[in-house]
Amino acid sequence: MPHRILLVDDEPELLRALLVRLTAAGFACETASNGREAFEHMAKQLPDLIIVDLLMPEVSGYEVCRRLKEDERTAGIPVIVLTAVPERTVASTAEWLGVSSVLHKPFDSSILVSTVRSLLKLPPTEGPSNG
Repeated sequence: MPHRILLVDDEPELLRALLVRLTAAGFACETASNGREAFEHMAKQLPDLIIVDLLMPEVSGYEVCRRLKEDERTAGIPVIVLTAVPERTVASTAEWLGVSSVLHKPFDSSILVSTVRSLLKLPPTEGPSNG
């Protein structure tokens, strides 16, 4: 059974691109356009990994990360922050947020896939990247 990834971003085009790339890499993905939807998905089934933007309407990625870290059921889920927030700003809060990795937009999809595989403790893929 493929690893489940929850993709959380308010940009529909980016969500589609992430979904296509990660599905092609063999992952089962669900999408949410904000933190509220993300928690609705997690109430049904917890993902193996979460990729979240920081700046979103309703419930921000900052709040998502904070709540994940505080809940013992979700505290161990690896979280990748995918953001356009300047690196110097995110670097100072990444540890506080409890995230596993931070990737800045625009990003290289092959780096995203290798980061996902690493955090899920999967072997690296062989051959050239599609990214």
